[in-house]
Amino acid sequence: MIIILDEGQLMHSLNRQLIKLLLILFLLLPINIYIIGDGIGAGLQFAFLRYQQTYLGASFITLINDFSYVTSGIIGGRSALSILLWILGTALLLAAAGYLIYSRYNDVAGIKRPLALLTAGGAAAYLLSCIAQYGPTLYGPAGFSIPIGVPLIFAVAVYILRAEDDESEYEEDDWEEAEEEE
Repeated sequence: MIIILDEGQLMHSLNRQLIKLLLILFLLLPINIYIIGDGIGAGLQFAFLRYQQTYLGASFITLINDFSYVTSGIIGGRSALSILLWILGTALLLAAAGYLIYSRYNDVAGIKRPLALLTAGGAAAYLLSCIAQYGPTLYGPAGFSIPIGVPLIFAVAVYILRAEDDESEYEEDDWEEAEEEE
């Protein structure tokens, strides 16, 4: 069986594959680099864990551990708010990836706008998490943060919206061609 795709279908398929790859990468690559206080420690923060190096040694702290520290009261205040916002960002990116997979296997049309909103929401939650911990300038007494992944996640959300515009042009062309054939 040979399947022939026109240019619009091929671009649509490639866009979905690229978007899926980018969403998965954001769940695996570091999103935030931070320095604690006056240099007493530093770390890389990923969607599901943090690697932190301090004078006490190196630590891998999972998102589940962070959540349990908050719920047990070990961590409170701004740090707890920061962790909860980080969890929200990860949940939104997971929801975006899940929505993309669901829509692919169920042939759901018009997925780009909700997908872009989920992705941008995840980036906004990550940025708000950094702001909650380090302040609006991302620099303060708690240290400083460089949220390297946040602009990239926002860029993917914009790409998703632009891919929607490109796909809607192809869909309009297909609709016009179908009307001409009748």
